[in-house]
Amino acid sequence: MSTLQTSKGNSPVEREKDLLFSLSKIVESLSKGARREFAEEFSEDLKEFLSRTAVHKAINGKIHLANDTILAVVLTNPRAKKWVMQKAREEAQNVLRAIEALQSQEDKMPMRWEND
Repeated sequence: MSTLQTSKGNSPVEREKDLLFSLSKIVESLSKGARREFAEEFSEDLKEFLSRTAVHKAINGKIHLANDTILAVVLTNPRAKKWVMQKAREEAQNVLRAIEALQSQEDKMPMRWEND
């Protein structure tokens, strides 16, 4: 009698869960502006999940797309997945540049102690 042993981390179900979790985190990080751009770029895909009115409002920035709505499009459209990953990368790089600039300014400033 033989048994099939699979590592929990290597099972297809676990890999799919990990992928979905990662995509969810990426989608959560998108700014309101990125969500509006997404609505413009993928308006036809969004019509499968939202009313035409809701899509129009999202394009005009009157409402912001929910994480689940963006994720639904990403899971059905490989181009949307690529777009979201690229946009999240760009936004993350902007944040890193801001952190570096702030750190550079702080390094140049003399330290002030609160108890002086």
